[in-house]
Order: sequence, then C-alpha cells, then structure tokens
Amino acid sequence: MRKAPSRSKPLSCRSARLLRRTGATLLCSTIMMPLALGAEPTNKPSGPKATRAGNARANPAAPRQHASGPTSENIQVVGGIGSANGVTNTTAGGGLLPPEKSPQAQQSVTRDFIAKQSPTSNPLSLIQYIPGVTLSNADAFGQSDQSSFYMRGMTQTSVGYTINGIPAADMSHYTPYTSEAADTENIQKITVQQGVADIAMPVYNAIAGSIKETLTDPAEHFGGKLDLSYGNHQAAREFLRLDSGEIGHTGIRTFASYSYGTHAMWLGPGRSRRSHIDSMALKEWGEGNSARIFLTYNQASEPYFLSITMPQWKQFGRSAAYYDPTYTPGDYNYYKLNSEQSHSVIIGAPFTFNLGHGLTFESAPYYVHIHGTFNNGQTQAEYGYNGTQPTGNLNLPGAVDGYAPVMAIDNSNQHAAGLNNTLSWKYGHNELKVGYWYNYYDQTESAPITLIGDNGEGENYWGKYPIRGQNGDPLLQFNIHLIQQLNSLFVSDTYKALNDKLILNAGFKYVMMSYHSTNLIPGDLYNYGRNDGQPLPQVSASYQITPHDQIYLDAATAFKEPQGILVYGTYWDGSSPTVDLAHSTNLKAQYSISEEIGYRHTGLVNITASFFNYNSTNRQSSISSYIGGRLVSNYINAGGQTSRGFQIAAGLRPWHGFSPYASFQYLHVTTDNNLPRGADYIRSAGKIAPYSPKYTVNVGLSYDNGHFFANGYMSYVSSQYSTYMDDQTMPGYAIGNVTMGYRFKKLWIAKYPQVQVNAMNITDNKYLAAGNGGLNARTTRGVFGSTISGSSPTYVIGGGFGLIFSVSTGF
Repeated sequence: MRKAPSRSKPLSCRSARLLRRTGATLLCSTIMMPLALGAEPTNKPSGPKATRAGNARANPAAPRQHASGPTSENIQVVGGIGSANGVTNTTAGGGLLPPEKSPQAQQSVTRDFIAKQSPTSNPLSLIQYIPGVTLSNADAFGQSDQSSFYMRGMTQTSVGYTINGIPAADMSHYTPYTSEAADTENIQKITVQQGVADIAMPVYNAIAGSIKETLTDPAEHFGGKLDLSYGNHQAAREFLRLDSGEIGHTGIRTFASYSYGTHAMWLGPGRSRRSHIDSMALKEWGEGNSARIFLTYNQASEPYFLSITMPQWKQFGRSAAYYDPTYTPGDYNYYKLNSEQSHSVIIGAPFTFNLGHGLTFESAPYYVHIHGTFNNGQTQAEYGYNGTQPTGNLNLPGAVDGYAPVMAIDNSNQHAAGLNNTLSWKYGHNELKVGYWYNYYDQTESAPITLIGDNGEGENYWGKYPIRGQNGDPLLQFNIHLIQQLNSLFVSDTYKALNDKLILNAGFKYVMMSYHSTNLIPGDLYNYGRNDGQPLPQVSASYQITPHDQIYLDAATAFKEPQGILVYGTYWDGSSPTVDLAHSTNLKAQYSISEEIGYRHTGLVNITASFFNYNSTNRQSSISSYIGGRLVSNYINAGGQTSRGFQIAAGLRPWHGFSPYASFQYLHVTTDNNLPRGADYIRSAGKIAPYSPKYTVNVGLSYDNGHFFANGYMSYVSSQYSTYMDDQTMPGYAIGNVTMGYRFKKLWIAKYPQVQVNAMNITDNKYLAAGNGGLNARTTRGVFGSTISGSSPTYVIGGGFGLIFSVSTGF
C-alpha cells in the first residue's frame, strides 16, 4: 500500500462506519496507517495477524506500544472483501483496470474480474473488454480453442503469448491455444500489451503486442478450492485444487489441481471434452530470491465448427453450419469425421537470484509439447497418388464409381525447449539489462489417409493404420519434418531523473533464426533451409506529471516469421498427381515499426488512453478455403499496411459497491499495395484492410457488497470488410454477458462458499464472429486489364446463449 503523507489524521471508528460502504475492510487498531486515496491494496490475507506482520516488515525499528501508555483509536485499511477465490473488490472497472506504470499501452485483468466469469472460460474470453481486442467467440461457453481474436486489426498469430514467462503458443502457427495453459481458477492476472512487447519477452511474432498470463502462487497455508458447474447444452465441469501450505520448515509451498469439463456442442451434433492439470512448487528465500517450477497438462477433443459463406448465412442462418448427426455410406460430412483431439504439456522453472550489489539474475528454462490431430472426411480415388508416385489399386471398400469416402488426418507433433536469461544491474539512476534466449523447436506433421468403418469413424483417429499402396507405402498428402533454432540477444538501459519522475529507456534486440525442413513426398522439394536475422531497436519515455498522472511515448520494431508448416511443403491431392496447395515461395518476415503516445490517470477513477501508428512491410495474411473437406490456409504476402488509431478505457474503483467500466477504440487500417491474383493484381491499394472494425465499444457495471455480487458487460463491434477489395462486409454486432452470485460467510470447514450464475450472449444474438479472409468476393478487373473472378470468403458463426450455474468453496 502506498504510504500517505505524515500530516494525515487517523480515522475514527465512527468514520470507519461511513467508509464501510465503499467495500473496504476497516479495522480499529492502535497501529496508525491512514488511507491513501487511489492506492491499490495488495492481495495479502487480511486480519490482525496479517496486519502486525505487515507493519513489522515495513518498519522493524518502530517502537512497540505498551498497554500502559497512551493510546488512540485509529483505523487501518487492510484490503477489500474476504473471499476464497481471490476477489478483493478493490480494482477499478470491476477488475479490468488496475494501475499501470509501464511506458507503453498495457492493461491487466485481475481476480476481481476473472473469478466472476464463467469457470468454463477460455482466457481469451477474459480479455475481450480490453480496448484493441476483438474476440471472435465461436463457442457458447467461451471455452473452445476454435475461437480467435484480433488486436488492433491484426490476427491473434501476431500476438506473443507467455504463461509465467514461458512461450506457450504454437511455435509454427503462433496460435495461442490459451485453454491448454491454465484453468481460470488458477490465473492470477492476464496482462495485455497492445502494441509493444517487453524486450525480454521470449516471442518472435509480437507485431500487435503480447499477452502475459500469470498463475496464482501456492497458498501459505493448507487448503484448497472446489468448484462444481452445470449449464445448458448438457454442460458439466468439476474443479478441485489442493494447496500444501509450507512443507515443514523448508519454505516450499505447492499446489495441484484437476478439472474435467464436457458439454454438447451448441451448434450441431457432438460433444466437447477437456481434462486439465495445473501444478506448481514455490520457494522464496532471502531478499528477492525465488524459484518456481510449474506444469500444466491438457487433453481435449471436440468437433469442428463448420465455416459457411455469406449466401449460406443469409439463406439458412445457423443451420448452415451443421454437420450431419448420423453416418450413411459415402457421407464425409459426418461430424465424427470432422473433429480434433490434442494433448499438451508445458513445464517451466523460472527463478530469480539477488546477487547483491544491485545485480539480479533471472532464468527460465522450459519444455513445451503439443500433439494434436485434426481430421476431416473427404473422397479418395481407388487409384491414388503419393505426390507424383502412383499407388496402384488401393482396393477401397465401399467405393462407388472408383471413389470412396475416407478420413484425412493432420497429425502434428511439436517439441520445444529453451532457456531465457536476463541479468540486471542497478547502479545510481541507471538499470542496465542484458539477455540471451535460446529455443530449439522440432515439429513433425503428416497427413495420412485412413479407411472409414461402418460406424462412420476412421480405423484410427491418430492415423496409425493408413491406407497403403501396392508398394506398401502409406498414402499421405504431406509428410514434413521441421527443425528450427533461435538465438536472441538484447541489451537495454533505463535512466531515471527528476526524482524518478522522468524515465528514459533504450534497447536493442537481435534475433537469429535457422530453419531446416524435409518433405518425404515423391515429387516435392525434399530439402529446404534458410536463415534469418532481425534487428529490433526500441525506445520509450514516461513522465509522472503528478502522483496520479503519467504520460508516455514509445517507438519500437517487431517482426513475425512466416507461419504454418505448409510454408515449407506442398499439400498434395491424393487422388491425382496434382498439387492442392503449393508451398509459399514469396513470404518474408513481416517487419513493423510502431509509434505511440499515451496518458494514464490513477485514483478513484483510472483512465488510460493512447494514440498509435504502425507501418508494416511484407504483411502476412491468410486466405482459407475448403480443400477436399478440410479448411486449409494459404498464406500470402499482403505487402505494406498502415494502422492508425486511438483507444481509451476508464473505470471507477468500487464506490458503494459499484464499479463501472467503459472502453473505446477507433481504428483505421489500410492496405498499401495491389495484391497478386494469378498473373494480374487486384486494385487493393488504399482499401480498408479486412477484419479491422472502425469502432469497438465495451461498457459494463460491477457490483459487490461482500455477499451479493453482479455484473453485466456489453461489447459492440462495428461492421468489417472481409476481402482486400472491400466488396463484402461482415455485419456489426453487439453481445452482452451477465453474472449474479452470492458469497456466504464461513460454514464449518467451507470458507466463503458461493453460488454464481453466468449468462453469455444473454440475448442469443445471431451473428458472424470471424471470417477466413479473401482477396475479392466479386468479379473485378485487374491492374493489367484481365478479368479476375470472385471467391466468397467463409465465416465462423458467433457463439449462442450459454448458461452456467456454479457452486464453489474454499476449505
């Protein structure tokens, strides 16, 4: 807590009764600690014992007051309400707008917000109200990894993602599969940096910024939490966490949790299932020394959501996206033939050593394993091809007129290991940092084709029993092995002046990457390799105008390597010696230069605002279309792009239990080049870039009096172009989510048990949430005069009404 001026007068217990309405916990005490308006209370345990310990640490030399001496009745503010899930009811905007000091656009989501959302929530759905973020939620419960988001008009693959400082996104496609990382009950906060990622952050795709997810530490005392949830669409979820407290006198604390959730698909047949484990061990010693080791394991399966065209949406609505619920011979649109399964494990061991003399060393070794299979039904000729090599007669059962339905499998197996190190030295007004990051990444991805049984399912979901040609070789559409190595060095210096009001920073990072891939398909390029190096300077400055007001500016560079395994190999047909999707040949690393100026105010009302500008070259974009029943992305070089805009967020700290919040973003993104289409170019220069809504607005109101709590939030996203020619538009939409609950006092061993109801998309608004991109939807005339036919982009339908009822308690 920030210390108030010494001239402040203590508050009487009569005054305390008046302040109780604000939601703060006030205790009469002989220890004076005046209230500092606008200070952010900590999440330390409240109560007299915690009070005495906290003051002893703050001022160990303070004289002890004796009972015989004169005393006065004073007040201490120790925090917010009591809860078992980390809610303190102290953060502005209902947990969406805590104070920030970083000299860049940055906003965090705290437990005050996270704990009141549906326990089924994917972490992506927890950041949807932050300005700059546009969530494309495909799931009624906010749980599916098929949901995605944009940040400042750029896709989620342009956003770096870490958990406890460990890179956790798919390192080939850069997709942040956030549901694999942690259960919401174990997330302490999520920090979104819209624009500039920290220079020490171990990511190499942070064009639009970054997301930093932080787990809650093990508790200081033995206990745990139980959470049971049920809802519509046959939703059910169970969560249990156990905390060891301090083990003996070792200073080591641990926790482990397990959850299982399942629900029927809200749109079409099938079920989603998810099993998850989180665990951590922590030891802290001395001053500024700590060591953690954490593990998350995830196993999930769910059918796909079918993408549809605009004419299909207008004619059939949501029913256009239904897969077939039952199997008939020859039907490859059966839902069990169009689904995914995945296993993942993330292990990290971040530690911090205080070396003395102003030196601090931080290191974070890690290992990430993601293994998934993504399947679809399609048609296969009896006489097939492995690339350009004929397979002979495959003797496919159930073939009609020489063709049979089969299941095509995309089996991806990724391993990544690395070490991120930072050495800091504080001396006088300066802090010098140097860092080194090494990452080794190994991915194998193959696409075998397997037979379909009478029940409509493949012989093996993971492709262990592929169809084989007469020479015994498996029938594959691609078979790629990629090895990537990264070495990154950085140096930065921070200088503080004018009593730390002025802070200047300059840094330089250089990232060196090497790629080597092989493709074991006859007729394809067998060996592919390349090296790349990217210089990344950045500068920033901030000035504390008053204790509550700050201005800042920054200028930075960022890059993103070409994404996706098919950048390095070709997608073959399987039924003919032809290429369905050629590997990209003109892709280069996207490079971005950004500038930003911002303002913050903290106090009873927190405000953050910024103007930003981006200039990108070699803009990477994807055009997705169905090939043989599989949605495949073709990555293109979209040339230059200019992004400009303004964002603002404001939130009130809890006042009489109420805490309103609002955010707004204006965005103007243009494509700077005409883009190639065949032998010609479409006239895209100067057009508004796809999926960059001009306006996004979020408003909400939270209430919590310590027992009863409720909140409601609404998002509006304006219409968006879905092609580079601006000839098709995805309509704007508004959706709202509501929470209500009641928190009890301690009941026997149950600590603050509570009931909670969450309603998502409460009006069941029918809308399109995202699109898969397109160059031109209508026939147009190219730059060289040729006629370029149009191709309708496809869209993902937004999640429908979801209702979750939860009962939880600490113990």
